[in-house]
Amino acid sequence: MSLPERLRQEAERLGAKGIAGVIDHTVLKPETTPGMIEKVVRETERYGFACAVVPPTYVDYAVSISNARICTVIGFPFGYAPLKAKEAELEHVLNHGVAEVDIVMNVALFKARRLRQVEEELSVLTRLAKERGTVVKIIIETSLLDDDEIVEAARLVERVGADYVKTNTGYGKRGATVRDVLIIRGAISERMGVKAAGGIRTAVDALLMLEAGANRIGTSTGPQIVEDLGRVLLKGRRNVS
Repeated sequence: MSLPERLRQEAERLGAKGIAGVIDHTVLKPETTPGMIEKVVRETERYGFACAVVPPTYVDYAVSISNARICTVIGFPFGYAPLKAKEAELEHVLNHGVAEVDIVMNVALFKARRLRQVEEELSVLTRLAKERGTVVKIIIETSLLDDDEIVEAARLVERVGADYVKTNTGYGKRGATVRDVLIIRGAISERMGVKAAGGIRTAVDALLMLEAGANRIGTSTGPQIVEDLGRVLLKGRRNVS
């Protein structure tokens, strides 16, 4: 793998360990098994990923077998479950020791312009999680929004007190784009983080998102990304010497 010069410089600045530290290593397939959970949490420990993202049903198992930070999803993947259902789901994972949650915004209500209801719902969920010291990322599903809606949704997420705006679930019409990240980054304050997720599979994909202003990368190919970057950086050092 070869990198454009500006991305190579970004990779040199961060290093393979630095890249690993911003990756949310993810397994959210409907056919996920306990063996897949164990593999992901062990890889999270080995590579030093920011967290392992697992389905809610496996949070207790992941926490029981690993000291890695465990993240899960709420209202996944479409976000249109009733608030009471999301509250119950969130309470369940909080009681089982989850460290981070990725909450899906109710895009159906957002598109219906019921913005006050969307904001109230996210405020309740964010407050509930933050009271337990849990990091909150809210997925706005950029694949279903136009540019103005992305700005509006990102600012709404900041207002409710979340820590990150997350681009996509991976179950929408497309994954994250550099343009999505640039729009979100320009709409929110520096206090807020941006998590790019959906379709990020290579080191080049990850570096482009980080260059655009992402602070976290959601991907199921974290080990491949880190290994590829490590080889590129090692080759570059050998060429210099």
